[in-house]
Amino acid sequence: MENKYDKIKSFLMEEALKPESRLKMPTVQELMRKFGASQSPVCRAIRDLEKEGVVRCRRGSGMVSCGAAAKMEENHPEREFGAGNTVLFLRIDYFAESLWNMEHTLLSYARQLKLSIINYRMDQSADVIAIIRYVMNLHPLRGIVMESGPETKSDEVIEFLNTLPFPVVLLNSSNIYESAGANVTTLCADSEQAGRLCVEALHRAGHTRIGYIRNEPECDLTRLRQQGINAAAGECGVTVINFPSTIKAWESSAAAAEKITAARLGEIRAERLTALIYFSGIGALAGRRVLHQAGIRVPDEISVISEDGGSLLALVCPAATVVASDYLQPCRDALDIILGKQPAPGIRRYPYTLIERESIRHL
Repeated sequence: MENKYDKIKSFLMEEALKPESRLKMPTVQELMRKFGASQSPVCRAIRDLEKEGVVRCRRGSGMVSCGAAAKMEENHPEREFGAGNTVLFLRIDYFAESLWNMEHTLLSYARQLKLSIINYRMDQSADVIAIIRYVMNLHPLRGIVMESGPETKSDEVIEFLNTLPFPVVLLNSSNIYESAGANVTTLCADSEQAGRLCVEALHRAGHTRIGYIRNEPECDLTRLRQQGINAAAGECGVTVINFPSTIKAWESSAAAAEKITAARLGEIRAERLTALIYFSGIGALAGRRVLHQAGIRVPDEISVISEDGGSLLALVCPAATVVASDYLQPCRDALDIILGKQPAPGIRRYPYTLIERESIRHL
């Protein structure tokens, strides 16, 4: 028979699943009245749940959920495919066509494999360790798939991931986890190759003076992109002028591209640049809008190339030339790695290919 401590703890775990729990949860006095309990079992249950990352107590604001429950979507995993067949999917709470397609692919493939997915959307305040502890307290996990972002790269997070008793696969990773343990795998596109392909495509078209606009926050992948651009520029004998960016994590990459392009229009003209490389597809679209408003025609007066960013890039006029990587295959590979159907490679980089359309002029 459950004692009052167990009943209080179970009740609080259920309360933490409610969206409003991020703002307010029952007070100690309310719990004492509800369960006819003394202060001791109530405070013990709260302390234990705080240690497990389920709730957080703050002076002046009371007890709130750590946030793990408020953005978690689950369908009673054990009831569907049985205990031990549950995977936690931590995804960035940010809308982009590629992220939506990745989520859809992972969920669809999980059903084929008879895996249940707990889908949690991380915002910029997410406490990754607390979220994982919270879910582990509710369900036995087979593994974790996580879209890696700036909030996940810390020594504390990496050390915690290394201690988990199951595989962790990082998708679309903006960070390269050199100190990750044997249970942690990073699956990411080959950003350095993407930089090379952009410069080589422009060089083949006769461009020798190129601008690079990094419209994404600085991270491992942007640094690798820069390395690829610099290496190819040296090998091809072309000049690449880098336009600095101060964009921070979670800021709009489209807005950053617009701001940088508008601020550098004079320099673009003065340096007689004939082509621009944008880091992302949405950045290229935003930059092209600024160029259009300034009366600079693409590709007649300036050519544009970027990483792919979804179906819109093929629909604009002129259609965008891009470098693209299969960002859906890593979703399937991640689940295969968790199930042991593929070896865990540590780091696997997926190649890019050039998709030639209409936004590059041949000189």
